[in-house]
Amino acid sequence: MEYQLYGFMIGTEIHFDIHNQRVYRLPSRHADKSIVFVTIVFNKTMLQLFLYLLMHGRKRAVSKDELMQKIWEENNLSCSSQRLWQVVNNLTKKLEILGLPIDFITNIKGSGYRVNYESITPVYCRDDELPQ
Repeated sequence: MEYQLYGFMIGTEIHFDIHNQRVYRLPSRHADKSIVFVTIVFNKTMLQLFLYLLMHGRKRAVSKDELMQKIWEENNLSCSSQRLWQVVNNLTKKLEILGLPIDFITNIKGSGYRVNYESITPVYCRDDELPQ
């Protein structure tokens, strides 16, 4: 039986669902009398960038050249440093809506981008359990 990456848990309340291309927050505090549910849907490029950074940018800085190659060029899209900055900036704004810190993705001058958050857990499921 093989397992595939299904998504990520960010902290205890934020779920990144790769298959459905969205990130959502489900508050875990039981004392709340109202349920607050926030979801963010990504376009394809932003989804691929976020996924790539979660997979590779937690332990090292990912260079701008690597990101432009893996996210844009390998998908036959044109990219520039300006476009990369725009997508990272828009991604950061969306993640802030979920309550993540502004520096969740940091730009390390001369090195690239890195995920600046300790509590990120990959979530795997069996192939036969994946949604169809």
